[in-house]
Amino acid sequence: MTPDPPVKELQRAAALYFRDEYQPNVEKVRFTQDGSRGGLGAPWGANAVATVDGVDYQVIIGPDIGPGFVGGSDVPPEAPSPSQGLALTVIYSDGTSEIIQ
Repeated sequence: MTPDPPVKELQRAAALYFRDEYQPNVEKVRFTQDGSRGGLGAPWGANAVATVDGVDYQVIIGPDIGPGFVGGSDVPPEAPSPSQGLALTVIYSDGTSEIIQ
C-alpha cells in the first residue's frame, strides 16, 4: 500500500472536490483536524467547517467521498444554476490558507 500524499494536498483536493461536485457556492472551507482513514481500505476524510451563503456547516469531506454533515448541522441549500463561481478560501489544519479561483 502506498503512503498517502501530504495532509495539505489531501485537504486541498477535498475542498475542491466538495466545491466542484457538491456545493459550487461554498465560500470557505476551514479544516479543523488533519484528517485520517477510518480503517483499512477506508477513504481519507477530514472534519471541516464549510461556509455557504454566510452560514457555517460542519462537514466531513475527502477527495474521494461525498460530504457528511455532522453535529446537528443542516445541509446547505442546493446551488442555483448556474453557480456563482465564487473564489474559495481554504484554511488548512496547520493554519495556512490560500484563495482558489
